[in-house]
Amino acid sequence: MRGRKPSEYKLDQADREYLTELLRHGVLPLREAKRVQTLLALDRGERIEAIVHWVGLSRGAVWYLWQRYQERGIAAIFDAARGGRPAVFSPAGTSAN
Repeated sequence: MRGRKPSEYKLDQADREYLTELLRHGVLPLREAKRVQTLLALDRGERIEAIVHWVGLSRGAVWYLWQRYQERGIAAIFDAARGGRPAVFSPAGTSAN
């Protein structure tokens, strides 16, 4: 084939085992499970077009997830803490008529 060679995406062995165990237990929220599936698919060498098709993320989201993994490691699959006022639900302010 002509053109650039695709980058090689490889996870650390310990990270690969941890991610596989997370999926096996099936207790992850959907958004985190998609991130785990994406990282494992990249590690297996699957084409990004195929990953985008069956996981439902955009190409940019896959690239951004890989960058986050390289920076933060396994913490990349979990949502980062966000600044600002925390979301609070107070049923005391509602009236049940």
